[in-house]
Amino acid sequence: MPEESINYLDPKDGETIVDATAGEGGHSYRLLKRYPHIKVIALDADPRAVATASARLAEFGDRAQVVQSNFSEIEHALKKLRVEKVDKVLFDLGWNSGQLASGRGFSFLHDEPLNMSYGDTPASGFTAAEIVNEWDESTLADVFYGYGEERYSRRIAKAIVERRAEQPFTSTIELVEVIRDAVPAAYRKGRIHPATRTFQALRIAVNDELTVIERGIAGAWNVLADGGRIAIITFHSIEDRVVKRAFSALAKGGGGKLVEKKPVPPSRKETITNARARSAKLRIIEKLCNQ
Repeated sequence: MPEESINYLDPKDGETIVDATAGEGGHSYRLLKRYPHIKVIALDADPRAVATASARLAEFGDRAQVVQSNFSEIEHALKKLRVEKVDKVLFDLGWNSGQLASGRGFSFLHDEPLNMSYGDTPASGFTAAEIVNEWDESTLADVFYGYGEERYSRRIAKAIVERRAEQPFTSTIELVEVIRDAVPAAYRKGRIHPATRTFQALRIAVNDELTVIERGIAGAWNVLADGGRIAIITFHSIEDRVVKRAFSALAKGGGGKLVEKKPVPPSRKETITNARARSAKLRIIEKLCNQ
């Protein structure tokens, strides 16, 4: 949703905008190209993404700064740059293609080590391999259901525990095979890959994503100037609920105003050309003056 997010941010000349999820630099590039009198500070925990975004934004000189930092540390990252306040903050919580090709175990279509950390080290302190090899069956089931909304979470957890008793998991394909065998045949032939929700749950757990989102919003709010805006794009209901709760609290007693009461969906044109956009939701909040 690049057009919707940028339009709702409503950049003005002289403003400083934080792209809290730089990825490959797509949003930052659009902002800098369209608004020649703004500055962008782009953050990303993944060093590969930082390198890619830095190269892509090099043409904009000192109007663009790319920093390796998890967005939960936005205040610390800006303090190191001696930036006290920013005018707009954008979070795009979706995937970039570089992550799927990073070799860290995010893809269930390739045989890779079970890591799933965005950065050099996992935010949670443990890798996906440690989760599936060490956590008890009940906890695994709760994680798969709570973070992945996986209806067959208990079947999958049971199958994982049985398999690891014979041999520990080391790769994604080993895990995919166990998941596939654990679920009903009809589920294997469904609209999405049978491992999708389990992998989502593991990724969220490894990167402590829900806590990171909460901290990121709180940090962004603290450094946001009066009249500034935060825009967040989510891609599944679990993330969206976290954002909705945080924005609602800020609107009720934190000096904020929801720019739109309901999430903004992608345009029909975008969903036709980009199937991944169908689940996207954009929420925007504005910080009232003199708060």
